[in-house]
Amino acid sequence: MVWRDARDKRLKPLDALAIYALKTAPAFEAALYCGARLAGSLDDAEILRQFARHVGVAFQILNDLNDWHEDSHNKLAAGTDSVGGRPTVLWALALEGLATSHQEELLGLVHDDPRPVTERLEQIRRLYQQAGVFEKAEALVDKYQQRAAALADSITSPELQRLLHYLIESVLELPSGPDASLAKPAICIERTGSEKEYPR
Repeated sequence: MVWRDARDKRLKPLDALAIYALKTAPAFEAALYCGARLAGSLDDAEILRQFARHVGVAFQILNDLNDWHEDSHNKLAAGTDSVGGRPTVLWALALEGLATSHQEELLGLVHDDPRPVTERLEQIRRLYQQAGVFEKAEALVDKYQQRAAALADSITSPELQRLLHYLIESVLELPSGPDASLAKPAICIERTGSEKEYPR
């Protein structure tokens, strides 16, 4: 909340990833720990903690990417995390990858820019694409997914190994198919509730 309302929205990718580790990973850790405790074995508790961290971070990055896809399980409006002032790794990667003048332009788009939300989102998308944000974020998902898989392979129980790999495959599925393109038209719902289509 403090960051969302702050005037200075500069953020480093490592800071965004640290937020994700604290925000999302504990939910996965709690679920895995409870399951292991009920099964009567906590021998792999530390591995499960590390596994949950990697899956949680990757899941949150994937959620950021889905924010630009209008996925049915996420939200209806594309790009709302950006204009909503949320500290995402996409935002941090853009600030890291853009020239100073474009950084200032990006920061201005979430402050007092009088243009409609749809126009601001389109410009944010262009700046994200210019900085290679979407590709970098997908590479991060792959990296954390590989780390989680390596930890799953280190588990001695074949049953738990299969469960962890199933979790990776089901939770960390990147968007694919014809609806996954970030170049397709998006529906943005303005605060009035009306739908508008704009080109990406």
